[in-house]
Amino acid sequence: MKAGILNEQINIYGIVSTINKYGEQQDDLVLKCTTRANVSWNTGGRAVENNEIVYNYTKTFTVRSYIDVENVDFIEWQGMKYRIISIEKRRGYNGKIILAELINE
Repeated sequence: MKAGILNEQINIYGIVSTINKYGEQQDDLVLKCTTRANVSWNTGGRAVENNEIVYNYTKTFTVRSYIDVENVDFIEWQGMKYRIISIEKRRGYNGKIILAELINE
């Protein structure tokens, strides 16, 4: 993989579960790492769900293979959060290809 194509900065967040003083389990997002990635558009569109306009965008993030990322993690890029759908390891290219969808908040 060429280092020059990793031209976007992304943040990878993991979920940490804690128990508060009332005995409830809370899931918090914790920053795991900040890294460089190649971001490309995969598919997307607009839809109306429950009388609300939602944007169904899917992006492909390409990162180095040593980046610690799992299927339950989240990616933040340009102020938007993405849910990871799949991770493909490419040994020949020394990288990982991450397919992620936009979270509509």
